Amino acid sequence: MLSLGRVTVLIGENGSGKSNILEAIAFAAGAAANKLDNEFLFNRGIRVTEKEWVTSAFPPEDSSSEKQDGAIELSVIGSEVESAFECRVKPLNSSQDGELSGWDVQPKFDSILLPDVEVLDALEKNIELAQETWGENKKESKKTIEKLRQFCERVRELREIDIRRRKSKIESAREFGLLDFLIYAPENTVLRTPPPESAIQPLGTRGEGLLRLLQSFTDEKHQDRLAELKARLRLVGWFDDFKLPDEADTASARLRIHDKWLAEDRAFFDQRSANEGFLYLLFYFTLLISWRTPRFFALDNVDNGLNPRLCTAVMANIVELATKYGKQVICTTHNPAILDGLDLQNDQQRLYAVRRDSEGRTVVRRIHAPKPQVGEAPIRLSEAFVRGILGGLPDHF
Repeated sequence: MLSLGRVTVLIGENGSGKSNILEAIAFAAGAAANKLDNEFLFNRGIRVTEKEWVTSAFPPEDSSSEKQDGAIELSVIGSEVESAFECRVKPLNSSQDGELSGWDVQPKFDSILLPDVEVLDALEKNIELAQETWGENKKESKKTIEKLRQFCERVRELREIDIRRRKSKIESAREFGLLDFLIYAPENTVLRTPPPESAIQPLGTRGEGLLRLLQSFTDEKHQDRLAELKARLRLVGWFDDFKLPDEADTASARLRIHDKWLAEDRAFFDQRSANEGFLYLLFYFTLLISWRTPRFFALDNVDNGLNPRLCTAVMANIVELATKYGKQVICTTHNPAILDGLDLQNDQQRLYAVRRDSEGRTVVRRIHAPKPQVGEAPIRLSEAFVRGILGGLPDHF
């Protein structure tokens, strides 16, 4: 089980399953919303692939039909002990060509197996027919009919209870942000030259809509957030200020960025000329500071395009902003410097090593702060990672 903190970082070798973990959470979000079509999954940051790679490709553990139907068991637990959302998702195949046509989401509750509404309707209709056939003067027949009616009423009551439970579970998932979970992996070209906006509002997983979202910071009541965004961006040494675009059309909007080292008459340039590291920071900090973005999300390869020392500072800033603005973040990384921005003495900051076990399945192990040897200074997490103390590195070469 993966027990998340306010900020959770996943490390592991290439192909160990870090992104798969993020996609499993996004898939659970889709199941909770009962939206598992390819368009929805793609917009959430899930890779859309062929049918045979959507379900488990591992050899079956046994020959039972339940293990052979490709069903996926999903369980997401909130801050309480009770499961926030739990379900069984079964792939549906087209009758025409056998290809994957959709998913059957079966929420799991602690209740008895109940007949379908159609079965109840048919049973009640037969009760009426039986009453006409037997006649009301037959005492035993009347008792049987009455018991059947009571049975149908009770089943309908239980079905209503199950419906309320399902709504309660979905509402619980909504409360801690599962339904809005996205996997963000911003792309340099998207941030530099904004394409048409994403189906996901206000911010697409690749960076679509960033300038439109920034325009919302011009509201007078959000000036403190805008000031904080600019202050955080000064991690980049040359950055001094920026002016937000006035255009409503993001396709032509330009962010006017001020470089403190340039001559006054040429100090401003737009996002097309900005370096990619700055654009990634702009994306991350806007995502964390904005009141319109999801409360629960992932940043895949958060170190992308960043200098190692900047990685450390960015991770520390992510922790601070997530705490201040009530966000919960999962990050994946291959850069050891990211780890030095964590304080593993704080239980809300967690680190996991992801690997594949002897049977090829993805497993996780929580890493706590290494204890220094007597007389030695504490070892930095980045050094412990590189030296192989934490795990998460390939060991076959």
